[in-house]
Amino acid sequence: MIELEGYLWKWTNYFGGWQQRWFVLKEGTLTYYQDHNTIATGCRGSFKLEASNIIVHPVDPLRFDLNTSTQRIYLKTDTKHLRQKWVIQLGTTKANISEGLTDAAVTLLPSFHEHKSELRTLKSLLTDQIDKLYDICNDEDIDKEKLRESRTMINELCEEFLATLNDCTEGVMKTEVGRSGGSISGKSPAGTPTMSLGTPPCLTTSVEGREPMNSDENRTSDGCAGVKRPEKLPLTYFSNIGDRFEDLRMDQDHIPTVAFLDAAVALPKLLVTVGGKSLITLSADIGNNIQKIRNRYDAEPRKSSSLQSMIHLEISTSRTHAKHSATTALLWLFREMSFVREFLLGIIEGESNLSGTFTECYERTLKNYHNVMSKSVYTVAGKTIPYKEDIMRSLGYDGITSSILDAVYADMKSYSRAIGVVTFTIEQFYINNKLSIK
Repeated sequence: MIELEGYLWKWTNYFGGWQQRWFVLKEGTLTYYQDHNTIATGCRGSFKLEASNIIVHPVDPLRFDLNTSTQRIYLKTDTKHLRQKWVIQLGTTKANISEGLTDAAVTLLPSFHEHKSELRTLKSLLTDQIDKLYDICNDEDIDKEKLRESRTMINELCEEFLATLNDCTEGVMKTEVGRSGGSISGKSPAGTPTMSLGTPPCLTTSVEGREPMNSDENRTSDGCAGVKRPEKLPLTYFSNIGDRFEDLRMDQDHIPTVAFLDAAVALPKLLVTVGGKSLITLSADIGNNIQKIRNRYDAEPRKSSSLQSMIHLEISTSRTHAKHSATTALLWLFREMSFVREFLLGIIEGESNLSGTFTECYERTLKNYHNVMSKSVYTVAGKTIPYKEDIMRSLGYDGITSSILDAVYADMKSYSRAIGVVTFTIEQFYINNKLSIK
């Protein structure tokens, strides 16, 4: 499929100068022709993006270059916007080739991976423009025209960044709506009556100073991870989860891999149901780590019957730090599940506006492990998290019946406790085997 095509100016030589050529970007290769009407007669040249570097010219706002192992191709567009469009698409295509299409975000959220690459390219362009602006301001004689051009370019890049981020979230939301057959809007529709949320039942611990989960205290007599749900309670969102952490049977603190993965696959959809667009990134990351663990299990199922045996196998073969290792994927999944547990309990205890609760839970679980870019994404997520009333509705509360509200609270608490048992077991295993959890 053709990703982008159109006329670009190509530098030929000092006699011919800049000549207009028709360029086509398809399947990781940039091909050019004499013009649009001579495609059938054959191309004049082609370049594999995988073996090329894309270089934005530091001075000319219309020019960019492709640098291969054997030559450098000089290109120009007619407008700044067109250069931006080509550079972003070329960078996205190259990133997709470099990263491959095994990332679970591609499977779970098809448009997310593509837009993530676009954002990475935009970030690079924006950094270049900021450096250029810095150089201009350091000149003794400031060129106001260059300053104005640089400011305009930065504004355009910021607008493009926001538009791409919006496209990313919109595309992912459509994917999730299609799967669930419902709506996952983060806010209540107009005219929806407000509801009163009473004090949650049977909750004695506060968010501030919550104690770490002890697996033995919260495990049932048959070895399951969670507290069994009273049958008399009305059904909620959690009742429709096929495989739950509460039903996860652990034998001597060994977590069965298949059962764990079957329970974990419910987490991405739960997060989107609870947080809407705000938790899309976390949902994709969890799906990605689940897939990496599943891939490792599929490679050697007999030696990976439990999470512990899978990690021991990587320890014995010195693969704990290898790319896409189960050890690293499970470590990140442990951190992400810790956030989910904290946030679900935080929802129960929190006020209507959950922004502060979200931020506190993020700071306790994930923030210390994230880079600056990820931290900024979660800062925005915290400000856009749905209100408690909307989350309760998404989990089954009708806004009226107190017994349904009690059931939602009870199920959230039970589900959180079960996650806590699992994460506690994983944490102790990493510590006992001297695997870093920092």
